[in-house]
Amino acid sequence: MTEKPEISITQLSYGMTPEELISEGYVDTDYFYDPASEEWKIEVDKMEQIVKENQIPDSECIPF
Repeated sequence: MTEKPEISITQLSYGMTPEELISEGYVDTDYFYDPASEEWKIEVDKMEQIVKENQIPDSECIPF
């Protein structure tokens, strides 16, 4: 009896989009969720808000 070779998610992902992988049932939506990435996005949003609220005058800026 011949066994079917198992295909890894890495091999599948080369030819399929995340939406296709989810709709075909190979992965669930949590597979693509990265808590560290989400936390980083929140921190970046906070930093952008701080910069908007506290403008630095051009005279204090150092060009690089």
